[in-house]
Amino acid sequence: MKGKGASAAYSKLLAILALFLIASCAFPTWSAAKREAIGTESRSLMARIVVTPEQPGHQLPPDQWPHEIASLNPVSVTVEWWGVDIVTKSWMDGGWGYHIPRDSNVLPMPRGCYSEIADGVFWHEPC
Repeated sequence: MKGKGASAAYSKLLAILALFLIASCAFPTWSAAKREAIGTESRSLMARIVVTPEQPGHQLPPDQWPHEIASLNPVSVTVEWWGVDIVTKSWMDGGWGYHIPRDSNVLPMPRGCYSEIADGVFWHEPC
């Protein structure tokens, strides 16, 4: 009987750990309409805020985040010379988030780090 109780407790612990791991992962939005809106809002930010390669990125305060971008609950939103960087979860080497480039051929990380989830909207994980 002692073995069955220990086995059940171990199974519960594994289930809790699995749920924790799944909950701690970041995923792109499932809504196609929201992905398109993120692209539209990002292109609007790029038109309004011009950053050259010589300048540091322009990090927007949360009260200046457009509606759909803000609904992602990002850690940060930055207009860079190459496009918009939306970080949804930080990590040592870039974390998870969205990159919306001015030119789809110019991305700040290797192309293999991305999934294009809408026209000109790229999702990335740590890479």
